[in-house]
Amino acid sequence: MDLNLLEPFRHPIFAKHQLEVDILRLDRIDPMISGNKWFKLQHLLHRPSKRARILSFGGAYSNHLHALARFGQQNGIPTIGVVRGELRSTPTLEDCQKWGMQLYPLGREQYRDIRADDETSLGGDLRRELRARFGDFYLLPEGGATREAISGCGAIWGYVPEDYRPSRVLVSVGTGATLTGLIAKAPPGTQVDGVAAIGDAAYLVQVVSTLLYGRELEEGVRWSLNSALPLRFAKLNGELAALWYRAEEVGVELDPVYTLRMLHYLLRNILSGNYRKGERILLIHTGGLQGLRGQRENLSRLASAHCGPMPL
Repeated sequence: MDLNLLEPFRHPIFAKHQLEVDILRLDRIDPMISGNKWFKLQHLLHRPSKRARILSFGGAYSNHLHALARFGQQNGIPTIGVVRGELRSTPTLEDCQKWGMQLYPLGREQYRDIRADDETSLGGDLRRELRARFGDFYLLPEGGATREAISGCGAIWGYVPEDYRPSRVLVSVGTGATLTGLIAKAPPGTQVDGVAAIGDAAYLVQVVSTLLYGRELEEGVRWSLNSALPLRFAKLNGELAALWYRAEEVGVELDPVYTLRMLHYLLRNILSGNYRKGERILLIHTGGLQGLRGQRENLSRLASAHCGPMPL
């Protein structure tokens, strides 16, 4: 695929601190199978029974379910979405149904108990109920986080020009699969920093460490995983909302759940003097812009009430 996805992110704050910042626009690969989701799902075409139906999990605004439904429609693969909580009319789920995904609501408490890394992790009663309703299916973990998906995310480096080598890469983190893939295939001497979409990244550090176990990294590759803010998943505050509008004003549209926190983390570290002068920093835009349809009103309300200083 011949795409130039690398673009400069120019702003006086970067020039002031003598930093070169660029964005890899993975959101432009496919308008619906957006960003890192495109890399996570490609392996599904190489299953022994590649047309067998796929069942996966997500919320009412899930980027993963949205991408999976479109992927299934494009490739003639039936899809099933187990949705956290009651079924609501959201633009995301409406798209999923339009593309042929069958939806199945699951209570929040029962949903929290799911460890969807293999079929046996589903409770016996739930597994029987799902099979009775849908027949046989291939179980895809929430977020599409499989070892094959990690290898797929390593292919993101193929969209970075050969003559461009960042000293530092920043990427937002949900399950850890994209971060792991980037670390595993990073060029020598690269620092890869993950920014968690949740307030406490401690358990994700263990997840990524486990996924990397036994993998031989290139010389000098280092990584970290931190939280941008002590906020629960998908929660916003006035500072983040105002930052989203400031980024849009300078031509960068971000999703408020993942990539917005990555930008916030970058700016806080710049203002804290944590980066060396002359560093070349690459931001990975992992897509997810479809979720904006459910967030614009909230972003506007929070941003209008924000009175503090803005780093951008």
